[in-house]
Amino acid sequence: MSGPGGDAPPSGAAPPSEGAPGVRFDGRFQARAGLLAVVGIIYAAACGGPYGNEDYVASTGPGLMILLLFAAPWLYGVPVAFATAELSSLMPIEGGYYRWSRVILGEFWGFQSGALSLTSSFLDNALYPVLFAKSLPIILHAVFGITFLDTGLSRWLAAVGFIAFLTYLNLRGIRIVGGAAVALNVFLIAPLVWLVVAAAFNIRHNPFVPFALPGTQPLEGLGAGLALAIWFYSGYTEISAAAEEIKNPSRTIPLGLLIASPLVVLSYALPTIAGLAAYGQWETWASGQFAIIGGALGGPVLQLWLSLSSVASFTVIFMSYLLLWSRLGWAFAADGKLPKLFSRLHPQFGTPYRILVLYAVAYSALAAVSFERLLEMNVWAFGAYDVLLLATVIVGRRKFPDRPGCFRLPGGTVGVWINFLVPTATWLVVLVTTAKDDVLVATIGGAALLLPSLIYLFMKRGRPPAAPAP
Repeated sequence: MSGPGGDAPPSGAAPPSEGAPGVRFDGRFQARAGLLAVVGIIYAAACGGPYGNEDYVASTGPGLMILLLFAAPWLYGVPVAFATAELSSLMPIEGGYYRWSRVILGEFWGFQSGALSLTSSFLDNALYPVLFAKSLPIILHAVFGITFLDTGLSRWLAAVGFIAFLTYLNLRGIRIVGGAAVALNVFLIAPLVWLVVAAAFNIRHNPFVPFALPGTQPLEGLGAGLALAIWFYSGYTEISAAAEEIKNPSRTIPLGLLIASPLVVLSYALPTIAGLAAYGQWETWASGQFAIIGGALGGPVLQLWLSLSSVASFTVIFMSYLLLWSRLGWAFAADGKLPKLFSRLHPQFGTPYRILVLYAVAYSALAAVSFERLLEMNVWAFGAYDVLLLATVIVGRRKFPDRPGCFRLPGGTVGVWINFLVPTATWLVVLVTTAKDDVLVATIGGAALLLPSLIYLFMKRGRPPAAPAP
């Protein structure tokens, strides 16, 4: 396959990042984030704590839920993290996985990767301001004794305020966002450690019983549970979109992924197991369950801390995704796939401020809509560009076989193919099971997969033929 503007550089040529397409970030604004900030952003994008998975214990079954929390990283999350680490080491450039696809797979597939990611960015990140607005009345009453006028308008205004503040932090740059991500992650992880330790001294139940919902087949809840589980372990690719703002990205991104990945798995699995073992009552679990369990095991202080941590969780996720997806949007604009005006950087902070404002406006409009049902549709979109990422590694190995000093996925050629086939098969299982369960998901998810190809072909037809080379 050929990259944009001609064939990709042959092996032995200059590093592929030097030949990558589009505008580069200004050197004055590069190398801002170190390893700690990168770990904080990766953890936030890939996890942000287990808050929000409580509903699925009751709808999937405790045993099956725990199995998925441990199996999904190997079926999906770890392979994607490995692919991101290898390509970040090979080609550290702003726009990350979108530009990798352009250089290695070609213009068409690069467009698919970027367009699918932008689709996912709207389906996914619009949820967190809505969750903040829902939680605000509870937090204000519990912490300050303030009664919040809970109406549709007040929730929307709260969501817009949430969006505006976190957009401002993003405007200030990656070091501000990375530092805030680290602080919020510490704040939301600490009470989980307390919860797990307290539960260890109060074990009363087998957390794996029952395995599935009583009266159902053992794997009846597999589709929804697996969709949730791979969503839990998605987000590893996004850090690559900000590569040029990271110190020594070829080393820092793979190391950050290595550190963050086990933290993500433990953050999901241990509190869930601890809560089921010490508190039980799995059939009553719902959003906010960790705070209820914390009150039972550690008293009102732990309950309040866990309540606040749930707000910190979707705050840090929204903030980190806004940073990373704005860099993808910037790269799309810099490469001519969005209007060039969106490629302008802020004169003081060096951030893509026009893309940030565009996202803020879009999320403010979407804050009036409930997105709880869009999870499975989102899996269709982000799974597709993750599969493209995995394919990019296979083709990249052929085009750039000898890169001393670069991180390489273990296992040679066999390891690379296993790394592609296992998560791809997992994603296809989700597509089949969710399509069978919900016609609307299949319709909108299928449209999300096909629309980028139709847009690309339309753009290609409307583009004037290239002038002959002199």
